[in-house]
Amino acid sequence: MTIDKERKKEIINEYKQRKTTGGVYKITNTVNGKYILKAEVDLQSFQNRFNFSMRMNSCLHPKMQKDFNEFGAEAFVLEFLEEVEKKENESMMGFRDRLKKLEEAWMEKYDREKAY
Repeated sequence: MTIDKERKKEIINEYKQRKTTGGVYKITNTVNGKYILKAEVDLQSFQNRFNFSMRMNSCLHPKMQKDFNEFGAEAFVLEFLEEVEKKENESMMGFRDRLKKLEEAWMEKYDREKAY
């Protein structure tokens, strides 16, 4: 099955026009309470990567690798702490900057000693 050029352009345009929801997530090791807290520009894509890596029993973050090997995928849970939509006129760089500030604000709420 081939897609004609017009349909391909239409699909690309639809992809570019879709709403982007980013935010801050936290992956917690339920055994020892250690966590990783990060901002991500596309939470849905990250959710998919996380779920896939857990099914494949592979670790997403090198900092967690030792604990991942010891406790396994079932010891880690993902939660979204805050979700924000990219503004229509906002550049991707501006969106990333806004998310980084949000990440820093969330880090203030958690014990940094428990961060990976």
